[in-house]
Amino acid sequence: MLGPENVGRRVAVRIRLQDARPGRRFTDITGELIEFGPEHWRVRPATGAVVTIDTADVVAARPIPPKPTPFSEIIGLERLLAATWPATETAELGGWLLRAAGGFTNRANSVLALTAPEGGTDAAVAAVEAWYEARGLPPKFSLAGPVTRRLEDELAARGWTAEMETVVMVKALKEHAYKGEVVIADAPSAEFLKQADRGFPETAERVFGSGPGRGYAEIRRGGVLVARGRGAIAEDLLAVTNVGTVPELRRQGLGTEILAALEAWGAGNGAARAALQVEADNAPAIAMYRRLGYAERYRYCYRIKL
Repeated sequence: MLGPENVGRRVAVRIRLQDARPGRRFTDITGELIEFGPEHWRVRPATGAVVTIDTADVVAARPIPPKPTPFSEIIGLERLLAATWPATETAELGGWLLRAAGGFTNRANSVLALTAPEGGTDAAVAAVEAWYEARGLPPKFSLAGPVTRRLEDELAARGWTAEMETVVMVKALKEHAYKGEVVIADAPSAEFLKQADRGFPETAERVFGSGPGRGYAEIRRGGVLVARGRGAIAEDLLAVTNVGTVPELRRQGLGTEILAALEAWGAGNGAARAALQVEADNAPAIAMYRRLGYAERYRYCYRIKL
């Protein structure tokens, strides 16, 4: 059977039909378990509305492996996420996108490699190494799960180090009104940058961007910025990043409030889905995002030549 630890996982549940008749006493429901309680469970099938199940009707239930995410979806998401987090310098290399931003964030200083390299891996990797070394940066690849498995194996054989496994989670959006204390601007404030720039204020401001398709959510208390988050739209996707709360006010729901405001803002500006990225070892955050309707679609990691 299942327990609360299975919330967010794909499950199969067999239930007893109330209008049972000969030959049809049970039915099976497969989907994501989004709520587990003593009286009822809620399951979200891949298609269709959320199903509420009375626990008294459950005959059997078990977790099942997630359905593999299509390569086309992973590639599409990676390209849109890259568009919402633009490096300050880029170069094309046979279908690969080389990105540099002076060391500000892994994503903006790594190769987006979603296709097989032209001319073979050896020549392409050598060109990558030269490009990054010329900029005083360590050569680094962003590797999107099963799409880049072969390249990851080849880099591992060359001694490149794996780091920072990250989960990409996605949620469907519906337009709705937001009523709360969050204020969203189209450019980051000085306080926002100070909290999120990681010591690279000028580079961060360029990568963050401003104007249409960019939203910077803030909660202020007594004029002080206490919670923040960034939203960026590319096509139908809202990418949520930089959600943070000052240490003394954490675990009070401010991050959830920021996320709700950004989702409403994104849906109101044409986004049909939201995506966020969270490090794989951050189990509490992953569980929270699952409760808020986000589902894991794939994972990526970095390979770096030290």
